[in-house]
Amino acid sequence: MSLKLGSITTIVISSSHVAKEALQTHDRALSSRTIPDDARSLDHHKHSIAWLPVSAPWRNLRKVCATQMFTAQRLDATQAVCRKKVQELVDYVHESCRSGSVVAIGQAAFTTVMNSVSNTLFSTDLARYQSDQSQDFNDLVYGVMEEVGTPNIADYFPVLRSVDPPQGIRKRITTIWEKMFSIFDGIIYERILAREKMMSKESRDLLDSLLNLDEENSSDQLNLTGIKHLLLVSTKISTSNDKLHNTYCHLL
Repeated sequence: MSLKLGSITTIVISSSHVAKEALQTHDRALSSRTIPDDARSLDHHKHSIAWLPVSAPWRNLRKVCATQMFTAQRLDATQAVCRKKVQELVDYVHESCRSGSVVAIGQAAFTTVMNSVSNTLFSTDLARYQSDQSQDFNDLVYGVMEEVGTPNIADYFPVLRSVDPPQGIRKRITTIWEKMFSIFDGIIYERILAREKMMSKESRDLLDSLLNLDEENSSDQLNLTGIKHLLLVSTKISTSNDKLHNTYCHLL
């Protein structure tokens, strides 16, 4: 069976035999994902493990994720960071209660999640309770979620990609990603200077590990551009609604 979505023909697999052919016999040929128009902003689809087809760059990124992001040591460190940041949230709520201050639970939860992520990635807090900085980054992350979740006419009529349809989704998400990349650039630049000053390549966090890969003449695996796109994916995933839900549960 097939569906016509705009000018895109979509094949619907409705039998076990065809499903076996697609998912087992021809899995490699059919494993790539359809790239939405917004993912083409800043050539994100050329650097992101989420959108690359099965190829040498994709395998390199998968190797980086397996050896640097999802190791037992890294995951254990993440749990410790999360516990620390949740405790900071509880302390902040208690202090606000004692002083009679109003607590914006949504903003406080986002600050906790954002700091858990940023400490895992960069060993630093990107947000502060009762700070406009938290709201600014909150707006960026939720801006990405809103734009990505909005149906884009260019995904159904690819001929419109070259002109960016009247919705302007790609233009808006490009602006958001440029702001996030600017933040990443500042953090990476400061870390490189600190490493040069200390003459140390100790891996304190994920960023150190990724910079070590870049400095070890492993440009075929990762470079600074790839690092920023990988951090972008990590930030989007880690600040999802599931993370916020878990923070609410800890608070309760």
